[in-house]
Amino acid sequence: MTSKILLLSVSLLALSLPSCKKDSGKATLKMAGSTTLAPLATVWAEAYRKVNPELSISVSGGGSGGGITELTEGRIDICNSSRPMKDEEKKKIKDKFQKDAVETAVAYDALAVYVGKNNPLSEISIEQLKEIYMENSAIKTWDQVAPGGLTTEIKVLGRESNSGTGEYFMEATVGKGNKARAGIAEMNSSQAVIDTLKTTANAIAYDGIAFKTDDVKVLSLAKKKGEPAVAPSADDARSGKYPLARKLYFYTVGEPTGAAKAFIDWVTSAEGQAIVNSSKLAVSLK
Repeated sequence: MTSKILLLSVSLLALSLPSCKKDSGKATLKMAGSTTLAPLATVWAEAYRKVNPELSISVSGGGSGGGITELTEGRIDICNSSRPMKDEEKKKIKDKFQKDAVETAVAYDALAVYVGKNNPLSEISIEQLKEIYMENSAIKTWDQVAPGGLTTEIKVLGRESNSGTGEYFMEATVGKGNKARAGIAEMNSSQAVIDTLKTTANAIAYDGIAFKTDDVKVLSLAKKKGEPAVAPSADDARSGKYPLARKLYFYTVGEPTGAAKAFIDWVTSAEGQAIVNSSKLAVSLK
């Protein structure tokens, strides 16, 4: 799976399936947004060519916030988002197009907490993550998390400001309205998170479980210190037992029609959801 992730990550911003020139006679569909959802959207787009070879689909990243901006500006047909759209973002779309932003859940994601592969730690709690990531952090070194392991300062990694993954993680751990600690190293992509972890033994980070490689370790999560920790899995993501499970979304301006509706209907069908499971890039809805 590692080679698949690397290949998709390199090609995301440039992928266009196939040429979208008007004289080709093909309809076009443009998608952009979440870097967590983009690899899966790319696999869906490739598979959908067999369903409708007359449709040209392009997929790009840019973060959930960037995708929502692109949708609001009318530059794309579908926004990929790893977080729900905010009320003020929905209002901008309503004011501009006189149509509601329509949300379609397309998969689940288990947001993983990552450390270096040689870190002896095996689990952590949401409470401890709060103390690591929050302003005026109480936890600054690894021995404060679990005595007997690393004793070095914790290198805290995060995501860029327009990342839906980053926004979701901070709200789920630090809490809405609370500020993040100073000095968090912002990573501009999921792949940058993994690459940094590979060379930074004392780092902690978070991102979608699909980006796991043999070079990093995923921690099991407990809601509170001392409670049973849960490893990210498909069943526990769907049930909500895993503390950092979330839905992934498509957004359109108004109810999807035409090519967009056909594609979204296929994505949420048994055929499209089977691809979620076979790709191991997310968790299917059922």
